[in-house]
Amino acid sequence: MDVNEDILRLYFELNGYMVHTNLKYRVKKPGGPGAEADIDLAVYRRDPEDRAIVEVKGWHTETITKGYLTHPEKKDYRGRIFNFIQKPALDAATAFFGTDKFRRILVIPRLPMKAASRTAVEAELSARRVEPLTFTEVLQTVIKATHPNLHYRDSECQQTIRLLRIYGFLKDLRT
Repeated sequence: MDVNEDILRLYFELNGYMVHTNLKYRVKKPGGPGAEADIDLAVYRRDPEDRAIVEVKGWHTETITKGYLTHPEKKDYRGRIFNFIQKPALDAATAFFGTDKFRRILVIPRLPMKAASRTAVEAELSARRVEPLTFTEVLQTVIKATHPNLHYRDSECQQTIRLLRIYGFLKDLRT
């Protein structure tokens, strides 16, 4: 699991979710045997209505614009944005949860600053039944939940944040 997915795992656990990482599924390739792919996270609570699949895009120097979302046929990274809501992935999630009732969350670096651009991105995601979650929100939650006086032996991520807080790099946040 990469660091972005680890941060998201921690975020969802802090919010009371159980987390399953790298939910595998097969993708058929025309004329070929197919390939294995995965949904980054499947998150759920005891409440059967509170389940989601989560795709993490850790492109931290990017702002996601409508252009990223409206050209999924391109062969570069933009084409992979919506793989997690294609039929093979949704079938795998349905089999995992035992229902097709779950949310679809796309974790992105940030939304555009201009209201019109932000609205266009949100509308495009909504049309695909995808909810945006920004790394800003995720990191704020994780940082605020990490106390400098506690040792996090089971989480390298939280231990690193703890050290950054102890040495004053994250001093303007309140616990």
